[in-house]
Amino acid sequence: MKNLGVYVHIPFCLSRCAYCDFVSSVLKGDASICTYVEHIQKEIELLAQNGVFKNRVVDTVYFGGGTPSLLKTRYFRSILETLRLNSREEAIEMTFEANPATIDIEQLQELKSMGFNRISLGVQSLNDKTLKAINRRHNAKEALEAIEMAQKAGLSISVDLMVGLPYQTNEDIKTFVDEVLKFDVKHVSVYMLSLEEGTPLKALVDSNKIKVSDDDEKVELFDYASKLLKEKGFVRYEVSNFSKPGFEAKHNFKYWTRDEYIGIGLNAHSLIDEERFYDKATFDEYYKDLDEGRLPHVLEAKLDKDSIKEEYIMLALRTNQGIILKDYFEKFGKDFIEEHKIAVHSHEKELNISQNSISIKEEYLNVLNQIVIDFI
Repeated sequence: MKNLGVYVHIPFCLSRCAYCDFVSSVLKGDASICTYVEHIQKEIELLAQNGVFKNRVVDTVYFGGGTPSLLKTRYFRSILETLRLNSREEAIEMTFEANPATIDIEQLQELKSMGFNRISLGVQSLNDKTLKAINRRHNAKEALEAIEMAQKAGLSISVDLMVGLPYQTNEDIKTFVDEVLKFDVKHVSVYMLSLEEGTPLKALVDSNKIKVSDDDEKVELFDYASKLLKEKGFVRYEVSNFSKPGFEAKHNFKYWTRDEYIGIGLNAHSLIDEERFYDKATFDEYYKDLDEGRLPHVLEAKLDKDSIKEEYIMLALRTNQGIILKDYFEKFGKDFIEEHKIAVHSHEKELNISQNSISIKEEYLNVLNQIVIDFI
């Protein structure tokens, strides 16, 4: 039996953050959620009929968004019941993303009773001026109260920190780390702000109405956050992710190790049987296919051996475990060091090289892409 990760996309938000270009929709009432959840259930049933769950054990479940915590708990229950009826679900990790402004202790306790054991909180910053500038619905006080509620509910807690935001300084980064780690937070994801075309924040920056960090400043802020987290006992196990030992995100790690996962919901992405595909990205198209008994899949790529190898190298080098040499030989029948001796030699100072593995030294992860290009 293969292990399978299940990702469920919940595309609804109370409002759009100024930097967001994800597939999401501002919530227009409970009826829209009810319709969407019914179609999520249809998709799960069709996936089962098409054999996706056959000979696979669902070992991780992740509800992402959007803002999954906007859903009433009965909707979580309905989706999980449908998943459990149609698959072999033995999840060791069940995560849901949450906006600090949309949770309460009763909701968290009920989700815990359903099997959820991990929460990912989109805190982003504890500077109220910054949070207002990026149109977040919570303030610093509410974010810390949300972390405390999650701790009381017995959930493993991950928080997001974004660097490069308006008005952000090193002092803000230090305050963030000091304050969130007063609680039992075991995982922190640190992302650099990316100004995407068509977003309100990009328009404000382009018109000089607001200022954000340039690329060099973002790297400095990220490095400072990394330094503080390491001092607190966190390990940078992937480019953007830090955890206490043993608390790495098991579902997300599938993406970097190329384990199989199925995405369910609007524009959700999948990797099954060496095919990458995604669900259609508009409600009308998504609903129409499902109502007519078709999976709303769009094929992205059928991966050949060379593509698989390139992905394996690119994704593995994002992690602190890097390329496992024995695993590479078993998958591709080649000695990695011999096959890539020119790239290994030219990047020797940037690599950790042992008998078992090759990984990128942490201080060189900021130039990861330049190194990966030489290997693939």
